[in-house]
Amino acid sequence: MLQPRSYTMSLDKAQLRRRFQTQRAAQELAEKKRIDEEICTRMLKSDLFQHAGCIFLYVSTPQEIDTRVLLQKALAAGKTVCVPRCGAPGEMEARCIASLDDLQPGAYGIDEPAADTPVADLMQIDLVIAPALACDRQGFRLGYGGGYYDRFLARTGAASAALCAEARLVDMLPHEEFDRRCGWIFTERQVLRTDEE
Repeated sequence: MLQPRSYTMSLDKAQLRRRFQTQRAAQELAEKKRIDEEICTRMLKSDLFQHAGCIFLYVSTPQEIDTRVLLQKALAAGKTVCVPRCGAPGEMEARCIASLDDLQPGAYGIDEPAADTPVADLMQIDLVIAPALACDRQGFRLGYGGGYYDRFLARTGAASAALCAEARLVDMLPHEEFDRRCGWIFTERQVLRTDEE
């Protein structure tokens, strides 16, 4: 586990990204699979997921917490499922999918829906599930520096949750005025509500 657990003054975001990416890359595949499964099981069992009629969910890369089972279970449950389609730098749309077959390689090598998939009504989204390289206990995420999710979260009033391995959950991360907090953090060990005192 990394020490110290608070990075506000000691390292900037770029340094932290490199540190956490190195840590994540060193993880054994079997251990990653176990952690991913436990995080997704916690999400699937949560009221947050079960009560959401429309979910916006990232499509994971091999390095991220694997969201394929969440996508499949949400679709099988008859939920409206939307996923990101990247546009201009820092901008993404929520596009509705009917199955994982609607996905194809897109920007940055990330699977995304085709250009003709329907655009979701942001006001209809109940839950946004965001990726995180790391999180802190206040709900701030360390992403990849593009600001996609901060801009997106600012446009919807949906509940928001981040998926994060416990080893990359820290007490405090550096953040800026435009950074948006997630109301929930799901790790393999706990579900943390960040907006409760």
